[in-house]
Amino acid sequence: MKIVHDPALFARIGLGVLEHLGEPLQPDLEGNAPPLSGRVILVTSAQPGEGKSFIAQGLARALAEQQQGDVVWVDAAFDTPSAEPDVSRRGAAGLSEIMTLGSLQGLAPAGAGPARLWRLGRGVLAQQSLLHRPDAVRKGLMALRAGFALSVLDAPSLHACGALLAEVDAGVMVIDARRTSRQAALQALADAHFDRDRLAGVVLNHRPRAIPRWLGGD
Repeated sequence: MKIVHDPALFARIGLGVLEHLGEPLQPDLEGNAPPLSGRVILVTSAQPGEGKSFIAQGLARALAEQQQGDVVWVDAAFDTPSAEPDVSRRGAAGLSEIMTLGSLQGLAPAGAGPARLWRLGRGVLAQQSLLHRPDAVRKGLMALRAGFALSVLDAPSLHACGALLAEVDAGVMVIDARRTSRQAALQALADAHFDRDRLAGVVLNHRPRAIPRWLGGD
């Protein structure tokens, strides 16, 4: 998983997520926060194509550098074709197999970044309807919680997340300012019935020079 990003940007997003999760950010002598325990972060958007996969991968890397536990980036975007060569394309198990069988298989080192960073493909059984089965979603996330301090889900857009929305600990919403309006973003959140108390933050992609007031700007 090759990632090219602004390290400072993702470091800020990562610290914001950790603070939202309520974890004490008290680093050890090497500057790392203590390991967490089985938290799941969902990265989503109002519509496809807003840059959430880029944000999810960069966030996972930042979190692996900011605390001592293992972090896994998970391809959970079952509503779109896989964007990169994936272990699941070679027949290996992935998230969809974990959701149906409950076995944590198909893992691979991220290939770049901290040693504590892992990746998990979607698997060969991936289909959008699987995300709308609460029992399957719960089984998959239970396995991730048991195996990793933090799991970062590269999830579908909000309307296609299904049962994921009720099971995750925090969410990050990515908005492409060139194509998604304030009203459309708020409507997507309302339509999905996502608990906004679990929304760790909003990442404004391709933002204009002035940040809109509804996103905390002037």
